[in-house]
Amino acid sequence: MSLDRESELALAADNPAAADFLAGRGGALHPPIETDPGAWWAEMHPAADLAETYYARIAWSRYPTSPPSVKFAHAVGASLVDPTAWPLIPGYRPGSLDICKPFTAEGFGLHPDWANTNQAWSGTGNPFLAVIRELQRNLNSSSYQGRHR
Repeated sequence: MSLDRESELALAADNPAAADFLAGRGGALHPPIETDPGAWWAEMHPAADLAETYYARIAWSRYPTSPPSVKFAHAVGASLVDPTAWPLIPGYRPGSLDICKPFTAEGFGLHPDWANTNQAWSGTGNPFLAVIRELQRNLNSSSYQGRHR
């Protein structure tokens, strides 16, 4: 997926804050790879198990006006269809390979009515950082149950 120039510039302005946030938690933000130019990769660790690593692929169709697609893989650029790459968290559906929450394109695809509620996507501030923070918050929550097996 390729981004328009406006989206690329907005992401370039916002990604340093996301990278700093992840670095402060032992993670990293990896830039798009040649075979997937529109997607950034967040390397993350749950606070309860810092040895566990998740790689979230965050792909925007338009930034900041639309929520991103979020998928998990075992490494940057690896397959996005392996459910064992996913954490077990309510709303994260490894069997369907989607996150049914209002910070993902997949969630809004399943619930278009969210666009007319208090869960509507907000493209204000730094949406990239907001998505990274939500992913980390979910990994750190008491409802996190480990990796899908």
